[in-house]
Amino acid sequence: MLLAQRDIDDIHRAVDYMNITTQWVQSKASDAQLDDVTDALLLAMHDLRSVLVRKKADRMIKAQEEKAANEG
Repeated sequence: MLLAQRDIDDIHRAVDYMNITTQWVQSKASDAQLDDVTDALLLAMHDLRSVLVRKKADRMIKAQEEKAANEG
C-alpha cells in the first residue's frame, strides 16, 4: 500500500514537472535548448498518450461488458 501511494505521488510530481516544462518552453527556453529537448519530449509524450488512451479504452470496454452482463 505504501509503495503504491509513493508511485502515485511520483506521478503527481511528474505532472507538476510537465507543467513547469510547459512554462519553461513558453517563456525561458532558447532555440538551442529547445533543439536539445524537443524530440525526446515529443516522443515521451506520444508514448504516454498512446498508452493512456489504450488503457482508458480498455477500461471503458470492460465497464460496458460488465454492465451488459449485469443487465442480461
